[in-house]
Amino acid sequence: MNKITTALLGLLTLLCVSCRSTKQEQSNDSGYDFIASLFHPSETDTTSIFYVLKNPDGTVYCNIGYSYEEGFYEKGFSDSLLSEKIFIYFPDNGIYGFFCKKPEEGKPIEVRVGNEWKILERTPSIHVDSTSKYLQDYMFSPLGLQNEPFDIDFYPSPKADPAKKITLMQDSVGMKDFFVREIQGEWMKIQECIDYGPLYAEDAIVDEEGWEKISKLSEKNPIYWIRWRKGDKILTPQTEFYFKYGCSI
Repeated sequence: MNKITTALLGLLTLLCVSCRSTKQEQSNDSGYDFIASLFHPSETDTTSIFYVLKNPDGTVYCNIGYSYEEGFYEKGFSDSLLSEKIFIYFPDNGIYGFFCKKPEEGKPIEVRVGNEWKILERTPSIHVDSTSKYLQDYMFSPLGLQNEPFDIDFYPSPKADPAKKITLMQDSVGMKDFFVREIQGEWMKIQECIDYGPLYAEDAIVDEEGWEKISKLSEKNPIYWIRWRKGDKILTPQTEFYFKYGCSI
């Protein structure tokens, strides 16, 4: 076997290994590229149950609903099977969110409950967005004592290299915020937000247009990467995110 043939075989082997590695990575990440948000269909609708999660064989897994009692809405899970298996939940407006597969025309949505797949019939009150688009509607606001290091690892790239770990400090008022700029698998790209207190005070409410202005002014600020999940485990608590356009957790 001549040197050229040996070199070509070596290159082919490397390409095959790379292909297998890429496919394995995509396989491991399958099911986390989209999020299905389940909204309350109508504030005047007092039906007890408005979503039904089913097993792949069509049998009922559990119900998601709310009740109307004594003049106020009591929202929540009607089945404990979902405990800690939901991605995000806003108790004040009854919004639930699940990781899901990309919807197919005419077919139910496949949503992830823990490490299992369930099905959900499509309705107008279910919105499906890419995980990246969904999370970019939120600000990341990690909890931490004033002027103390955050209890989270920051990196300059989406790779947990201990030698390059960055330690960041909470600010003097405990309100350091970050824009979510991008999602790459288990990694989240964030950018430090400017102090928008003066703008907030001036406009009273920071609406979508105001956030776009704040985002633009923050574009020169430092960028970091954090690991926001590991497999099916979320590493960034829901309490560390808030919805930019008027709805906070």
